[in-house]
Amino acid sequence: MDNIDSMDNITNLLNQIGVIREKNAEILEASGGMFNMFEVCGVNHYENTHSKIIAAFLNPKGSHGLKDKFLKCFVDTFGGDFSNGFECENAKVHVEHTVRNGRWDISIVDNQNKAIIIENKIYAGDGWEQLQKYDSIAKDKYGEGNYKIFYLTLFGVEASDQSAGEVEYTPISYSKGIINWLEKCVAIAARFPMVRETIIQYINLIKKLTNQDMNTEHREEIVDIIVGNPSFFENAEYIQGVWNDCKRKMRIKVGKELGSIIKATANEFKLERDCAKGEYYYDDFGNEGYTIAFLHKNNWNYFISVEFFLDFKSDNFVLNIGLTSDDALNTSSETISKLQKIFINLGFSTEYLDIQWIAVKTWQEPSWIKAQQEMANYVFEEIKNIDDVLKINGF
Repeated sequence: MDNIDSMDNITNLLNQIGVIREKNAEILEASGGMFNMFEVCGVNHYENTHSKIIAAFLNPKGSHGLKDKFLKCFVDTFGGDFSNGFECENAKVHVEHTVRNGRWDISIVDNQNKAIIIENKIYAGDGWEQLQKYDSIAKDKYGEGNYKIFYLTLFGVEASDQSAGEVEYTPISYSKGIINWLEKCVAIAARFPMVRETIIQYINLIKKLTNQDMNTEHREEIVDIIVGNPSFFENAEYIQGVWNDCKRKMRIKVGKELGSIIKATANEFKLERDCAKGEYYYDDFGNEGYTIAFLHKNNWNYFISVEFFLDFKSDNFVLNIGLTSDDALNTSSETISKLQKIFINLGFSTEYLDIQWIAVKTWQEPSWIKAQQEMANYVFEEIKNIDDVLKINGF
């Protein structure tokens, strides 16, 4: 009987939380809070576009008309001791700045040759020794102590050990750090309504990406329900205890469904299956995932590859999709260079050649249900794009 009562209480608790979530969604819809032009334009899936938006706010010469006020606010918020003496007024802001062995997502250089470098990882994984390479370049370019590297992710996770090594860098998050800075920018732009409302829209997008789009009142209502009922509190603790098991089942479920859709997509484009079938794997870091590769029908040297896994550090679903080759390191440098130029223009990264990715695009999704709903469409569109690009360029 106790077990039945306990299960009833758990079901009741989850149902009440579901009602509050629905009420929150209804209020957002009635107030226009569901509408977001950034989301309409698909910004949430494109890391490069986030870099451009942030850089536009930071640019003292930007069309926002507030000169260096946003940049000063950013430097004061995140810069620490480095902010002393950083000259914002005439600083130059670059997006996707090409450097040796890669590109800096955002770089800001003042007239004293001091630099801020922002590595934006809203969706992408780390390139091989990426921060170490960028640190070496910055040291040569600006000198020891004259630059600061920020590592920007959705939730402020640290870079992988292989990427960062002993490099000094500062992790910052969209979920707290960038929202905090942008909220200060809203106050700065109080008398610039077009700019102010644009910042608010971008804040709302970030909140949605980081699962913070439920308003404070409704969050507090859920807390009060759990705290106000001893059995609910115990059941919430119980749910937390089995949550890892829930996640394991969910990632297997999502992985299988994505695998089926990926296969169907490949059939649609008449891609030939690689003899190594799609399968689950476990890597040395404890990540669990699903990987599948398709030979491109016009050129048997290249695979359109899809890799899906749960990242053990961020607890996000991660999807890698792009072009690989079993013989990438032995392919002529001229061919590799041509392929990389083609895919860079489509927003792909080309820093992974040493692990056989010629070009790869990465998407991380912290919302599991959303991953299940949206990643399949993303895979379909990207396979189509890769297939079209290879055909158009004679591969």
